[in-house]
Amino acid sequence: MSLLQNLPYPDYKQGLALNVEQCEVIARLANLPLNFNDVKKPGEFLIKQLDKKGYSVSQYKKFLTTTLNNKAIFTYYKPQSKVAILIANDKYEHLSKLATPSIDCDSLASKLKVLGFIPIVIKNVTSCSLKGVLKNIISLIPKDSYCFIFYAGHGCELCNTKCILGIDCPAEDIEFEHVVTENWILREVAKCEPDLCILIMDMCRLYLDKNKNQTIYASLSCIEEYSIYKNLIIGYSTQSSEAAYEVLEIECSTTIDNNLTYELKPGDTEKISPCASQYVDALCTRLSENLHINVLFDKVHLDVEKSLRKQKPIKVQCGVFKRSLYDPVQGDETALIQKIKEKLADIDQNCTIYYEE
Repeated sequence: MSLLQNLPYPDYKQGLALNVEQCEVIARLANLPLNFNDVKKPGEFLIKQLDKKGYSVSQYKKFLTTTLNNKAIFTYYKPQSKVAILIANDKYEHLSKLATPSIDCDSLASKLKVLGFIPIVIKNVTSCSLKGVLKNIISLIPKDSYCFIFYAGHGCELCNTKCILGIDCPAEDIEFEHVVTENWILREVAKCEPDLCILIMDMCRLYLDKNKNQTIYASLSCIEEYSIYKNLIIGYSTQSSEAAYEVLEIECSTTIDNNLTYELKPGDTEKISPCASQYVDALCTRLSENLHINVLFDKVHLDVEKSLRKQKPIKVQCGVFKRSLYDPVQGDETALIQKIKEKLADIDQNCTIYYEE
């Protein structure tokens, strides 16, 4: 009698619910060289292959018990290094001030540090200063590394190009010198030839008024071109023309209109918990799970959609190789940390940068 004929239906149903990673573990235990790429029902496929090889119900249950009782740490790849660049703009000179970007970046830095990343937090910079800092840091990142870039602050959209707004950005007559485009960031990151680049933009994607910002619309030909080196994940915390929310117990603006500027009052900081933006809250919660990045961000985005305030994030993916934020590095991170510290020490003090050792 075969495995399929003897396997009780409840056990068969449980097998159908196995994810790809669990199926891969069972296949290794059974010495089956199976490829689960493009397999829509990995559990069903696995059971059929075990049946063909003559495995019994007791053997299958032993494999299943071993898999479910051991929290395996999957290693998909070993990058040279893992660097996280976290950018927080909240103290704007002309736009509404924000409450949570700095807190969120500090919280995210702590989480990523535990996973082996070198976290660099950049706070409250102009677009010009940010470009200089990013160029300096990226120039030190070894080839074949993981590069995680996160931005929290005000943003806008310009003909499908997402833009980070520096703290000196005006409310009207915005020019390219006031913004950093995602194209520019991706172009610079590609220069270090990373194995994986993750760019997360936790910001509003409001369209600029053409009548009030004629200069930047007249300069659309200046938008940078970029190429993708290997694996790329881009996450937008919200849809085009929509706001991204901070979940607070205090009043806070969700637009870039300076008339709605909110200043934190004494005692308000006690009401701001770590990971106060809906997106960062979901991301930090999911970082405790060792999932490959495609599944990780799918789960994060589903969590955001279920948040208190309506928000629908977007994921863009290029590259098909599985990678995890838990993947161990193979390069000398001690030497890289020292180089980064030396480079940051030379940067203008007007640009506040925090490095967690």
